[in-house]
Amino acid sequence: MEIVAVILAAGASTRMGRPKMLLPFGDSTVIETVIGNVTTSRVTHTVVVLGYGWTQIFRLIEHLPVEIIVNPRPERGMICSVQWALAQMNQSADGMLVVLGDQPLIPAWVHNALITAFAYHPENIVVPTYGGKRGHPVLFSARFREEILGLPEDKGLNTLLHAHPEAVYEVPVDTDTILLQMNTPEQYQQMLERIKAIEERQD
Repeated sequence: MEIVAVILAAGASTRMGRPKMLLPFGDSTVIETVIGNVTTSRVTHTVVVLGYGWTQIFRLIEHLPVEIIVNPRPERGMICSVQWALAQMNQSADGMLVVLGDQPLIPAWVHNALITAFAYHPENIVVPTYGGKRGHPVLFSARFREEILGLPEDKGLNTLLHAHPEAVYEVPVDTDTILLQMNTPEQYQQMLERIKAIEERQD
Protein backbone atom coordinates (compact mmCIF):
# COMPACT_ATOMS: atom_id res chain seq x y z
CA MET A 1 0.00 0.00 0.00
CA GLU A 2 1.46 3.30 -1.11
CA ILE A 3 0.52 6.38 0.91
CA VAL A 4 1.93 9.77 -0.08
CA ALA A 5 1.88 12.51 2.55
CA VAL A 6 1.45 16.06 1.29
CA ILE A 7 2.54 18.70 3.81
CA LEU A 8 1.02 22.10 2.99
CA ALA A 9 3.49 24.87 3.82
CA ALA A 10 2.81 27.49 1.14
CA GLY A 11 0.82 30.07 3.09
CA ALA A 12 1.65 33.72 3.65
CA SER A 13 1.33 33.59 7.48
CA THR A 14 -0.59 36.87 7.36
CA ARG A 15 -2.22 36.58 10.78
CA MET A 16 1.02 35.43 12.42
CA GLY A 17 2.95 38.41 11.05
CA ARG A 18 6.05 36.31 10.31
CA PRO A 19 6.69 32.98 8.54
CA LYS A 20 5.03 30.26 10.65
CA MET A 21 7.08 27.43 9.22
CA LEU A 22 10.33 28.99 10.43
CA LEU A 23 9.25 29.68 14.00
CA PRO A 24 11.24 27.91 16.73
CA PHE A 25 9.51 24.82 18.12
CA GLY A 26 11.07 22.47 20.60
CA ASP A 27 14.59 21.72 19.43
CA SER A 28 13.99 22.84 15.83
CA THR A 29 11.29 24.71 13.89
CA VAL A 30 7.61 24.21 13.17
CA ILE A 31 8.11 22.77 9.68
CA GLU A 32 10.98 20.49 10.73
CA THR A 33 8.85 19.13 13.58
CA VAL A 34 5.91 18.45 11.26
CA ILE A 35 8.20 16.74 8.74
CA GLY A 36 9.74 14.61 11.49
CA ASN A 37 6.33 13.49 12.73
CA VAL A 38 5.25 12.55 9.21
CA THR A 39 8.41 10.84 7.99
CA THR A 40 8.66 8.65 11.09
CA SER A 41 5.17 7.34 10.39
CA ARG A 42 4.30 4.60 7.89
CA VAL A 43 3.81 6.92 4.90
CA THR A 44 5.62 5.76 1.78
CA HIS A 45 6.74 9.15 0.52
CA THR A 46 6.49 12.74 1.75
CA VAL A 47 5.98 15.84 -0.39
CA VAL A 48 6.27 19.37 1.02
CA VAL A 49 4.52 22.14 -0.91
CA LEU A 50 6.12 25.55 -0.47
CA GLY A 51 4.98 28.94 -1.72
CA TYR A 52 5.45 32.27 0.01
CA GLY A 53 9.04 32.71 1.24
CA TRP A 54 9.92 29.32 -0.14
CA THR A 55 13.66 29.90 -0.50
CA GLN A 56 14.25 30.22 3.25
CA ILE A 57 12.23 27.12 4.04
CA PHE A 58 13.84 25.19 1.20
CA ARG A 59 17.33 25.87 2.58
CA LEU A 60 16.18 24.67 6.00
CA ILE A 61 14.65 21.36 4.89
CA GLU A 62 16.46 20.38 1.68
CA HIS A 63 18.55 17.80 3.55
CA LEU A 64 15.49 16.01 4.94
CA PRO A 65 13.94 12.87 3.36
CA VAL A 66 11.19 14.73 1.52
CA GLU A 67 10.36 15.83 -2.00
CA ILE A 68 9.99 19.61 -2.20
CA ILE A 69 7.79 21.31 -4.75
CA VAL A 70 6.91 24.99 -5.08
CA ASN A 71 3.40 26.23 -5.81
CA PRO A 72 3.89 29.13 -8.27
CA ARG A 73 0.47 30.58 -7.37
CA PRO A 74 0.17 30.28 -3.58
CA GLU A 75 -2.23 33.23 -3.49
CA ARG A 76 -4.85 30.89 -4.94
CA GLY A 77 -5.08 29.14 -1.59
CA MET A 78 -4.64 25.74 -0.02
CA ILE A 79 -6.60 23.78 -2.61
CA CYS A 80 -4.20 25.04 -5.29
CA SER A 81 -1.27 23.57 -3.34
CA VAL A 82 -3.05 20.25 -2.98
CA GLN A 83 -3.81 20.16 -6.71
CA TRP A 84 -0.24 21.14 -7.59
CA ALA A 85 1.11 18.24 -5.55
CA LEU A 86 -1.49 15.80 -6.81
CA ALA A 87 -0.83 16.64 -10.44
CA GLN A 88 2.84 15.75 -10.01
CA MET A 89 2.31 12.74 -7.76
CA ASN A 90 2.99 9.18 -8.79
CA GLN A 91 -0.38 7.84 -9.95
CA SER A 92 0.35 4.44 -8.42
CA ALA A 93 -0.30 5.87 -4.94
CA ASP A 94 -3.28 4.32 -3.15
CA GLY A 95 -3.93 7.33 -0.98
CA MET A 96 -2.91 10.90 -0.18
CA LEU A 97 -2.49 12.05 3.42
CA VAL A 98 -3.03 15.82 3.53
CA VAL A 99 -1.08 17.35 6.43
CA LEU A 100 -1.19 20.99 7.53
CA GLY A 101 2.23 22.52 8.03
CA ASP A 102 1.11 24.44 11.11
CA GLN A 103 0.18 21.44 13.27
CA PRO A 104 3.50 20.40 14.85
CA LEU A 105 1.87 18.71 17.85
CA ILE A 106 0.29 15.87 15.87
CA PRO A 107 2.35 12.74 16.63
CA ALA A 108 3.33 10.02 14.16
CA TRP A 109 0.94 7.54 15.76
CA VAL A 110 -2.03 9.59 14.55
CA HIS A 111 -0.83 9.28 10.96
CA ASN A 112 -0.33 5.54 11.52
CA ALA A 113 -3.85 5.17 12.94
CA LEU A 114 -5.31 6.67 9.77
CA ILE A 115 -3.12 4.47 7.55
CA THR A 116 -4.17 1.36 9.48
CA ALA A 117 -7.85 2.25 9.05
CA PHE A 118 -7.30 3.04 5.38
CA ALA A 119 -5.93 -0.47 4.79
CA TYR A 120 -9.43 -1.75 5.62
CA HIS A 121 -11.24 1.12 3.87
CA PRO A 122 -9.13 1.87 0.77
CA GLU A 123 -12.00 3.54 -1.12
CA ASN A 124 -12.77 6.02 1.65
CA ILE A 125 -11.80 9.39 3.06
CA VAL A 126 -10.33 8.69 6.50
CA VAL A 127 -10.66 11.47 9.07
CA PRO A 128 -9.51 11.64 12.71
CA THR A 129 -11.95 12.84 15.35
CA TYR A 130 -11.61 14.06 18.92
CA GLY A 131 -14.66 14.63 21.07
CA GLY A 132 -16.83 14.13 18.01
CA LYS A 133 -15.07 16.88 16.06
CA ARG A 134 -13.23 16.18 12.83
CA GLY A 135 -9.63 17.34 12.48
CA HIS A 136 -6.48 16.84 10.45
CA PRO A 137 -4.68 15.19 8.73
CA VAL A 138 -7.12 13.62 6.26
CA LEU A 139 -6.36 10.56 4.13
CA PHE A 140 -8.00 10.52 0.69
CA SER A 141 -8.39 7.44 -1.48
CA ALA A 142 -6.84 7.73 -4.92
CA ARG A 143 -10.30 7.35 -6.41
CA PHE A 144 -10.94 11.01 -5.54
CA ARG A 145 -7.92 12.20 -7.54
CA GLU A 146 -9.78 13.65 -10.51
CA GLU A 147 -12.45 15.19 -8.33
CA ILE A 148 -9.83 16.98 -6.23
CA LEU A 149 -8.04 18.20 -9.35
CA GLY A 150 -11.33 19.60 -10.62
CA LEU A 151 -12.23 21.62 -7.51
CA PRO A 152 -12.50 25.39 -8.10
CA GLU A 153 -10.26 27.80 -6.19
CA ASP A 154 -13.04 28.88 -3.83
CA LYS A 155 -13.69 25.33 -2.64
CA GLY A 156 -11.72 23.29 -0.12
CA LEU A 157 -11.24 19.59 0.42
CA ASN A 158 -14.15 19.68 2.85
CA THR A 159 -16.31 19.89 -0.26
CA LEU A 160 -15.57 16.22 -0.88
CA LEU A 161 -16.52 15.23 2.65
CA HIS A 162 -19.87 16.97 2.25
CA ALA A 163 -20.40 15.56 -1.26
CA HIS A 164 -19.59 11.98 -0.22
CA PRO A 165 -20.73 11.55 3.39
CA GLU A 166 -21.08 7.81 2.85
CA ALA A 167 -17.38 7.59 1.98
CA VAL A 168 -16.11 9.31 5.14
CA TYR A 169 -14.65 6.92 7.71
CA GLU A 170 -13.96 8.48 11.11
CA VAL A 171 -11.13 7.35 13.38
CA PRO A 172 -11.46 8.54 17.00
CA VAL A 173 -8.11 9.49 18.56
CA ASP A 174 -7.34 10.49 22.13
CA THR A 175 -5.48 13.72 21.35
CA ASP A 176 -6.97 17.15 20.68
CA THR A 177 -3.87 18.13 18.70
CA ILE A 178 -5.75 17.15 15.52
CA LEU A 179 -7.95 20.21 16.11
CA LEU A 180 -5.24 22.75 16.94
CA GLN A 181 -3.89 25.14 14.33
CA MET A 182 -1.39 27.93 14.66
CA ASN A 183 -2.56 31.05 12.85
CA THR A 184 -1.92 33.78 15.45
CA PRO A 185 0.89 34.67 17.89
CA GLU A 186 -1.45 33.66 20.74
CA GLN A 187 -2.04 30.19 19.26
CA TYR A 188 1.71 29.81 18.70
CA GLN A 189 2.38 30.67 22.35
CA GLN A 190 -0.21 28.11 23.46
CA MET A 191 1.51 25.43 21.38
CA LEU A 192 4.89 26.34 22.86
CA GLU A 193 3.41 25.89 26.32
CA ARG A 194 2.02 22.50 25.31
CA ILE A 195 5.35 21.27 23.92
CA LYS A 196 7.14 22.53 27.04
CA ALA A 197 4.72 20.60 29.24
CA ILE A 198 5.24 17.45 27.14
CA GLU A 199 9.02 17.78 27.39
CA GLU A 200 8.84 18.28 31.16
CA ARG A 201 6.75 15.12 31.54
CA GLN A 202 9.30 13.17 29.50
CA ASP A 203 12.13 14.42 31.72
